[in-house]
Amino acid sequence: MSTESEKNRWRNLAWIAIITSIIWWSVAGQWSLRRTVLLVAISLASFMVGCVVGFLFTSYGEEASTLGKIRDGLIGGILALTITKTSAITATLAVFAAGPGPSEFAYVASAATVYFAFGFFLMFFGRELGVNVMLARSRAERARFEGTGQAGQITQRISLALPASILSGVDDVDEIVQFRKSEAEKLRTLIYSSDVQKFLDDAADALKTGANLDWDVVSKVASLQYYRTYFEKEEDKFCQAECASTWIVRALTMNPLHVDFTVKYADTLSMMERYEEAVAVLERLDRTPEAPAYIKQWLGFFCLFVDREDDAIRYSEEYHKLFPTESDSVFNMASAYAQKYCAELRTSGKTQDRDSENRRQALDKLKEALRGEPDYVETVRNKWTQSGASFDCFLHDPDFRSLVDLPPEAFTNTTRA
Repeated sequence: MSTESEKNRWRNLAWIAIITSIIWWSVAGQWSLRRTVLLVAISLASFMVGCVVGFLFTSYGEEASTLGKIRDGLIGGILALTITKTSAITATLAVFAAGPGPSEFAYVASAATVYFAFGFFLMFFGRELGVNVMLARSRAERARFEGTGQAGQITQRISLALPASILSGVDDVDEIVQFRKSEAEKLRTLIYSSDVQKFLDDAADALKTGANLDWDVVSKVASLQYYRTYFEKEEDKFCQAECASTWIVRALTMNPLHVDFTVKYADTLSMMERYEEAVAVLERLDRTPEAPAYIKQWLGFFCLFVDREDDAIRYSEEYHKLFPTESDSVFNMASAYAQKYCAELRTSGKTQDRDSENRRQALDKLKEALRGEPDYVETVRNKWTQSGASFDCFLHDPDFRSLVDLPPEAFTNTTRA
């Protein structure tokens, strides 16, 4: 039912009640001005008492905490008066009688009873169906405004201090941390500054008090908590990723179709080693028209962690066709072929198989990728050859060692297929 129809309904009910009351007062007053005035007085007084009782009975939220004791006391008082003070109530009603006799008292008693009940139920249903709903909306809006106000001034300072590309999610912090050391240090100083910390603390405190933070605050907190994961020590990264994930989920609850936060959510899942969930999130996003092209690059990377090397290759190839000059997807393809080759060796029990097509593809893709990013050779040499890494079975491969500038070994096992 629309708001306008509700107003019309209440307006019609009010007119019916007024017209009915005027007719009843006129008939019951027997066209006597004194009797009519007394009946109107007891009716309106009883109506107001009924409204007050109905208000106390329907106290909601903050009202319940302040009026609860009054309501409990009133209920006890009504019961006590009804039981022990019946004669006093009768004497009070008799004051409004126009004269002696049972008929006069009957008019007064009936008017008091009817209008008390009318006032009570009008207030009860009016509050439950209308006023309390509006109050809840108003208080939610007030809480949202107050919660935003607690962090509003800090938000402005952060917007001035941090690069807009960071707050909007454009810059890739991982790339900054790995390859732009001086810029990374400046960014770390900003993200861990006292103003940013106060902003995050204020937002968390406002949330604990039940305040509804708006999108501007939640999105900034989610982005900042996410970027902090890249600067945490390894032993603290998991906890920070959990914190960031909580805020990102809160942002996605407010805006479920937000592409950037969906990607950030998948990234935090990967930091918590929940790779299958991360892949599921990204594949669901990849099927939407809004999905940016770089989703395929991310899928090409995350599929490496769930033993889906063929899918990693497929996604990486699709992305590389769109951007032939980039190298990240080529590194992903090299890793996928390397993992397939290492699986072959584990199955066959061999230490090397120089005729393997996967080996050839892994080395060719790695060579192609290093031509685009030659500085990445140190990462490949030191990290990708560790136990469990993509190229761990290549450590003693002479072609690989030559490619990543490792000295040749004196003795290498060159067992062939």
